[in-house]
Amino acid sequence: MIHLWRLCKLMRIHPITYIYLSLALISGFLSEYMFALIIVLVHEVCHYLMAYYFHFDIEKIEILPFGAFLSIQDFYEHSLKENLCVLLAGPCSHIFIHFALYLVKDPTLNVYLNQINFYVFAFNLAPIYPLDGSKIIGVILETALSIEDALYFQLKISVFVFCILSVFYIQTNTMIIIGYLFVEQIKFYKDIPKILRQIYIRIDQNQYTKIKIQRKWKYKRGYKNYYLVDGKMQKENDVIFELLKNTKKQI
Repeated sequence: MIHLWRLCKLMRIHPITYIYLSLALISGFLSEYMFALIIVLVHEVCHYLMAYYFHFDIEKIEILPFGAFLSIQDFYEHSLKENLCVLLAGPCSHIFIHFALYLVKDPTLNVYLNQINFYVFAFNLAPIYPLDGSKIIGVILETALSIEDALYFQLKISVFVFCILSVFYIQTNTMIIIGYLFVEQIKFYKDIPKILRQIYIRIDQNQYTKIKIQRKWKYKRGYKNYYLVDGKMQKENDVIFELLKNTKKQI
């Protein structure tokens, strides 16, 4: 009960969601909208449970008109493995939802709910920030690239796919979603330097044993980075200022 109460305290409803609920009530689609919202909430609660298990600092769960968003304060301070587990928990929830829907005996309702379940699953796997697909790609990129290169590469993929989505799927009923995603691309671009600074100022807490030799001012998560620049070998703790100076990189 304590955990359930904590979860309820973290939930926030976006003001536009109330507008969507009102429109759904007026147009007679309230039940359909509520079914979709419940599936989205199950998806997000699974993210929350995995994040809670790994002791992430969870800020809030915001319920949007077309989804929900779990805000985590220390996402980049955990291991890539833990990040990936939290991200995959949401998409994996749709497998359990699919089998749970066998309990619905009404064939028409069963088909409808399975369609919603699939659409929510597919939409969240789109590689557009802040959807799960984009963040999963980001974690995968971090296994091969520095954190800075991975974030900017993730952003480029996100913007590219967003542009394609906007061209082919822009309609009256998708304008709010596309508008929201457009704003999120801009926010992500502006937030990257802040994310990098948060990571760099915590380098002195790095407990990793694997070693990575860097020949540029790059930082790879999961490693104890050493820097061979201008013929001198330096520890990551000694080059924090140099790393911070490079957080203004543009696309």
